[in-house]
Amino acid sequence: MRWLAALAAATLAAGPLAAQEEPDPKAHPAEEDAKLDKMLERAERDRGAARTDKLSRVALEDWAGCLARKNVGEATRVLKMDFTSPTYDRALKMLSEEVRACIGFRGTLRAGGLLFAGEMAEALLESDGIPIGTALARAAASPATKGFSFTDKVAICVVRSVPGDVATLFETKRDSAEEAAAIDALATPMGLCAQAAQANKPLSVSPAGLRAMLATAAFRSIRSAGTTS
Repeated sequence: MRWLAALAAATLAAGPLAAQEEPDPKAHPAEEDAKLDKMLERAERDRGAARTDKLSRVALEDWAGCLARKNVGEATRVLKMDFTSPTYDRALKMLSEEVRACIGFRGTLRAGGLLFAGEMAEALLESDGIPIGTALARAAASPATKGFSFTDKVAICVVRSVPGDVATLFETKRDSAEEAAAIDALATPMGLCAQAAQANKPLSVSPAGLRAMLATAAFRSIRSAGTTS
């Protein structure tokens, strides 16, 4: 896809961008790469499960949105947790089984998947009653929320740097031409933020995975800044 090529070029050739966080002197690049690979692998496995079960991203959107709206407090608590921890996986799995009234996205989908969390985050942001772009722009004036992995730090940087473009992405339908165009527009900011986060290699993320990464980062950024009203 065009956005992948542009993203790789931006990562390799773009000028410096002010980092949203100071580099962690204790960070280990190899460990960060492992986290990146694991997260993307899980996201791709989730997408594969959706194809195998002949269910679409829209079905996941409906289910995750239903769960989040019917259990706002618990969904918020879970989405603000460190998603690299076993506690997070257990909490998200329990949440996925909490509301029987919601139609389940069955099959082999992992309840702790990145795509599931991203859809919940988008649903909660949409129900806040304030335009997402406005809330993100306000949040950008506050200190950045903590990043839990390399890719999370990149996503936080993007939602703080181009809040309007991120909001435009969230307004699009899944797997639409509009979504593809919105993702293309984010290629350069993603590359710049990856470089600022000291990327060891160009990022290559599926559209569904990228949208979920940005949604969870946007949710935590807005909640940590208290800009939901």
